[in-house]
Amino acid sequence: MLPFPSLISSTQLTPEIIDSIFKVTDDMADQIETSGRIELLDDKVVALLFFEPSSRTMMSFQSAAQRLKAGMVFAQNASSTSFEKGESLEDLIRMVESYSDIIVMRHAQPGSAAIAAETSKVPFINAGDGGNEHPTQSLIDAYTIFKEKGRLDNLKIMFGFDSLQSRSIHSLTKLLSQYENNHFTFTGPGELMPSQTMLDELTSNGVTCELEAEVKLHDGYDVAYVNRLQQERFEDPALFEENRLKYRLLKADIEGSECAILDPLPRIDEIATEVDDLPNAVYFKQASYGVPVRMALLAMLLGKA
Repeated sequence: MLPFPSLISSTQLTPEIIDSIFKVTDDMADQIETSGRIELLDDKVVALLFFEPSSRTMMSFQSAAQRLKAGMVFAQNASSTSFEKGESLEDLIRMVESYSDIIVMRHAQPGSAAIAAETSKVPFINAGDGGNEHPTQSLIDAYTIFKEKGRLDNLKIMFGFDSLQSRSIHSLTKLLSQYENNHFTFTGPGELMPSQTMLDELTSNGVTCELEAEVKLHDGYDVAYVNRLQQERFEDPALFEENRLKYRLLKADIEGSECAILDPLPRIDEIATEVDDLPNAVYFKQASYGVPVRMALLAMLLGKA
């Protein structure tokens, strides 16, 4: 079980909680390997509400629920619900909670997850609320780093290339800031560097933060965590077009280094396909961890693990 009824933010995930989730995740991965599916949630129904585009998050939650033999109810995009008619988020959640035992929601509005969790009488999982947070992705990212590096402390990490608008970067930096002696270097266009509020929060937690126009990954970095420029969040399309190909990892940037390359995907321009065959390109492995991590979360929030 987890000490909270709903997962809204990665700030809820202390090192002790993360350790317990990782242990259950390892068990779920073993179950997938040996049995494929297990009857752990065969008496439960999972509601998946995705009001913003999604591939990996949506499908991995579907796979997680199916591998646990849970039933599912599903809504994709606002036009498939009474949102189109002007129904409030609170009323929608009150309706869905009567159909399900746990709710997973992605919504375009920052802060919507907190509203939904406060309204819901059943456990709730934030699958991304606009440009705010994506806590389940941060667990997948941290699990990948732990598998690759064996630790979540004493890390030198490069974050690029849209730290201002990337909810995945926001959540992962919050999670890793709870571990000792981590050093974050943010790179990308000046307009897309982290907000001062975010930097102040990280440094107050003991993280060393730097802003760099250019980063050389052979300079002792343990991890490079890159994300596409968040096109859908740009108010000025010209700023997106100006920078979309300017910030990109090439094979020459990485080959020969011990830096693990992570990307929450989808990959658009930020990593050249020539990087894919390098042993330290782990972003597809990272995506595969989404199923056992989300299986662990569903089971633990429902008191079944």
